[in-house]
Amino acid sequence: MKLISLIIVLLSGFALNLMAVPAAPYLITFAQPDGSTFQAHLRGDENFSWIETENKQVLVKSKTSGFFEFALLQEDAEKNLMLVPSGIPVIQRGQSALRTDSDVPNVTRAQLGKIWQSRIAAKRNIKLIPAKNSP
Repeated sequence: MKLISLIIVLLSGFALNLMAVPAAPYLITFAQPDGSTFQAHLRGDENFSWIETENKQVLVKSKTSGFFEFALLQEDAEKNLMLVPSGIPVIQRGQSALRTDSDVPNVTRAQLGKIWQSRIAAKRNIKLIPAKNSP
C-alpha cells in the first residue's frame, strides 16, 4: 500500500511540472518610479507573460529607466520576436489617465502567440551535454 501511495505521489508531482499556470485574471495596480500608478492586466503564463492595458496595448518594464513603457516588437539574432520598451512611459506624475500614443504600433495577439510558441519550443529543445569524464 505504501508503494502504491508513493508511486501516485511521484507521478502527480511530475504531472504538475508539465502544467502552465495562467496569470491573475484581474486588474493589478502598477507603480512607476516617480510615484504615479496605473492599472493593467497581467496576461500569459509562466512560459511567457506580458502586461496589457484596458485598451489592449502591451507594456514592458524598461531595465534602464525602471518605467513601464509601451512595447515594440524586435527580432533577436535567431529571428525570434521579442518585446522591447519603446521609450514612451505609460503614465507620468500629474497625468490622470493612461497615454494613448498613436506613434507606437500595437502588438497583436498573433504576434504575442508567435513569441509564446518560440519560448515553448526553446524550452522543449534542451540539449544535454555529457560530462567530460563520461564514456
